[in-house]
Amino acid sequence: MLSLLFCASVAYGKERIQLVKDGVAQYVIYADQQNAFLSHAAAVINDYTEQSTGTSFDFKDSDQSKPAIILEQVAIDSVYPEDSYSIQFSQNNLYIKGSGRGVIYAAYRYVREILGGRKWYAGKENTSIPKLQTVSVDADLHLFAKPRFAYREIYFPVELDQSYLDWYGLHNLEEKWGDWGHTFNKILPPDKFFKTHPEYYSLYHGRRQPTQLCLSNEAVFEHTVHYFKEKMRENPSATYWSIAANDDLGSCTCDRCQAVDKLEGGAQGSLIRFVNKVAAVFPDKKFTTLAYLETANAPAHLRVADNVTVILSNIDAFRRYDLANEPSAAIFRKQLRDWKAKSAHVFVWDYLTQFTNYLAPFPIEGTLQNNLAYLKHAGVEGLFLQGGGASYTDMAELNTYLLAHLVWDSDISADMLVKEFVQGYYGKAGILVYEYLQARRKALPPAASALSIYGNPIDNRRDFLSPAAMDHYSNLLAKAEVLVEGDTLLEQRIRRIGLSLDYTYLQQARFYGPRQHGIFEEVDGQWVVRPLVRRKVQQFVEDAKKLGVLELSEGGASPDQYRDEWEDIFVAGLRLNKASAAQMKMRNPFDPSFPANGIKTLTDSVSGYSDYSYNWLLWTGEPMDITFEFKESSKIGVVELNFLQDPRHWIFPPEEVRISISVDGKNEQEVLMQRTETLDEDYTVQKVKFSTAIERDVKVVHIVAKPFQHLPEWRYHPRRKVSMACDEIWLE
Repeated sequence: MLSLLFCASVAYGKERIQLVKDGVAQYVIYADQQNAFLSHAAAVINDYTEQSTGTSFDFKDSDQSKPAIILEQVAIDSVYPEDSYSIQFSQNNLYIKGSGRGVIYAAYRYVREILGGRKWYAGKENTSIPKLQTVSVDADLHLFAKPRFAYREIYFPVELDQSYLDWYGLHNLEEKWGDWGHTFNKILPPDKFFKTHPEYYSLYHGRRQPTQLCLSNEAVFEHTVHYFKEKMRENPSATYWSIAANDDLGSCTCDRCQAVDKLEGGAQGSLIRFVNKVAAVFPDKKFTTLAYLETANAPAHLRVADNVTVILSNIDAFRRYDLANEPSAAIFRKQLRDWKAKSAHVFVWDYLTQFTNYLAPFPIEGTLQNNLAYLKHAGVEGLFLQGGGASYTDMAELNTYLLAHLVWDSDISADMLVKEFVQGYYGKAGILVYEYLQARRKALPPAASALSIYGNPIDNRRDFLSPAAMDHYSNLLAKAEVLVEGDTLLEQRIRRIGLSLDYTYLQQARFYGPRQHGIFEEVDGQWVVRPLVRRKVQQFVEDAKKLGVLELSEGGASPDQYRDEWEDIFVAGLRLNKASAAQMKMRNPFDPSFPANGIKTLTDSVSGYSDYSYNWLLWTGEPMDITFEFKESSKIGVVELNFLQDPRHWIFPPEEVRISISVDGKNEQEVLMQRTETLDEDYTVQKVKFSTAIERDVKVVHIVAKPFQHLPEWRYHPRRKVSMACDEIWLE
């Protein structure tokens, strides 16, 4: 009758069962130690119970003389879909069951629900386990959980912490995919096959090019089948295999491919036909393909094979409102409905940070719950929720925590989760962090202004990132720092929030230049760098390196490289521009999508840097034609202007630049005519300078820059035109 050791108590009207009493374990663990999942789950329960109480449970195989925590792995079926689990108290025992890795997820749920543990973020230091003497459960405890989404990838730094993924039942690419993402160049690498077999690749813009594959070519199909047979042999445990176009345009326009594409409404026709054909060779395997760029729309007639999952991207949607209501997501919503009508399985690739500026404040917290509820209701089965990967992004800890809960249950109150997180993670400062989050969300502009994943801190300088708003946020965080002073860990957590404000301040300072809030100030008639800017750069770089920032944008600068950029700015100093004193006339308007500082962008003494979206004016498909006229003749020593080369965004230097001057204000004399004959394939982002010496008094300077009429073959796009970007026209 050892079961009499079973202890019960009554709390709040419910019978409570004590698993540990006064630091002594009252239960044992039954688990098949030969089963890796059960062994892992048992270790989790014991490790965290010992951390909490100082004791652990003995392992038993089948001894029924003592009440037990019984771990079982169950078959994947309709009752227990993959990764599902249950925790139930019954007949004096606590049963923890799960399908697949579900039993491990259940063990961590034990830590959360029964011990009260929390894992706020990646790393042991961000795990909180309360110290207990007694561990109890309700006698009628019955918890069952199944994931709302079959695939759950939250692509933030937590992806590197397997315990975090198991704690919340999340996936990563390496666990599930044998091949992920854009795979055409993996299947048939152009450097290996294009020279000898150009027919394997797209007929695009009149010639074979290694942009995509020719999917009507039988040899391409045979190579693909062989490729996957080899890959599956090497990695038999992988669940998914991707067959997807490269991350670019260039689908094949040969007669056979076009016959399918015209019937199906686009390149998705030949893609789906090809993927279905390959999938038929492997009926017991699961394939995925990407609905993205040229293949974003569903085919008009074809159905997707049942062992193929379509992954639809919502890359063009802004983030001001949730996906169900955001006006810019209307196309995505239609695409999702259409794909669901053609495919049994649809995943969504979602975007949760500003990829051009990882640290820019990006207040999406008010949309996450509604987004996941909408996607679940629309029939989406899996999610790839992309943050900054291994690099820290704005509020990555909070966003990950919210999403980790919501992908399992999108009915949980997101605001409740936010409050729980800020209180637990930031301690006494949590209330001020919550106020900061609320303040920036409330200050967002209306729908007419975008919260773009490819924006920058300049876009919102008049609303939620205005100087006044930034001061308000900084004051809140300064008060938060005072509340946690002396607690090194909490100080670091508050400082990580502050990185976003410092980064925004520095990026905006580049825009303002010699103006208020800019880099430079005038002291005793000399323009010098503001001391505050120097200090912020130094402190920002030091803190960013300590706090997990690997790069500041997708594929962009590291903190050290960012510091080097600033050193170049400091060394160059402020360059004054006589053009600011002239009357400027512009014949053709610049692109209003990138207004920068308006027409003053060309004369405000603020150089452009590597980001074309601010401090540059753009002209697309027509010349830049600018005239400067002085009231009185002015001595000009040199005329200089810079154009940006950024081929990935179809921005090229002009084909022709002409500079003319007029001494009397009437008759012009050409002083420079410079042509660029060809655009060599070069994706480097850089400035291209045009200049000429004048060394005389002039009244008028006239500059005309003509763009290339056509994109180069190596950057051809059927719907794009050549753009030019000019940052400053220097008259000195």
